[in-house]
Amino acid sequence: MTTAAFAHHLHRPDAADGSALLLLHGTGGTETDLIPLGQMLAPQATLLGLRGRATDEGVTRWFRRLEMARFDQAQIRSEAQAFAEALPALLQHERIDPTQLTVLGYSNGANFAAALMALHPKLLRRAILLRPMLVLEEPPEPDLSHLEVLTLAGEADPYGRYAPALNDWLERCGAALDARLLPAGHGLGQGDLAAASDWLAKRAN
Repeated sequence: MTTAAFAHHLHRPDAADGSALLLLHGTGGTETDLIPLGQMLAPQATLLGLRGRATDEGVTRWFRRLEMARFDQAQIRSEAQAFAEALPALLQHERIDPTQLTVLGYSNGANFAAALMALHPKLLRRAILLRPMLVLEEPPEPDLSHLEVLTLAGEADPYGRYAPALNDWLERCGAALDARLLPAGHGLGQGDLAAASDWLAKRAN
């Protein structure tokens, strides 16, 4: 089940510096879930959180999961298309410069961001993917040499064994990849905050 539009929430700090984070929540999340994390990572950035339109047994997702590591391929593609069509107008409406935008995705949101890279390669420029995996079964391999990506996987994450396939795909596509394995599970902690903050600070204009 999907709805017509992507619900979103905007947080613009008083001392906004022109940078922005696009926040894509994990399974069961909402457009506000990653706002606190975004504020810690980049206190002067404008934060734009969006909500996935898919529902799976009443749980909010970006696309349906069929098994632990198998996903609704048609829905991934249709939702990615809808998102790619909606995002430019939303950024314009909220006065966000797309060249200053970094995607911050967690779990299902990180997986959706990676699918966007595959299906709409010019849409994104920078991304922090927390606990990601490759969800497209036959991903295209576009030129991603313009893209900078940080992936943070957890050693004790049951999904962690699927992260290397995503990293390998990103490297094959030419993305500037920083792939790190943290002593963590699927949940987020101080290690994620430290790694993401460091990576983001090095890319500040």
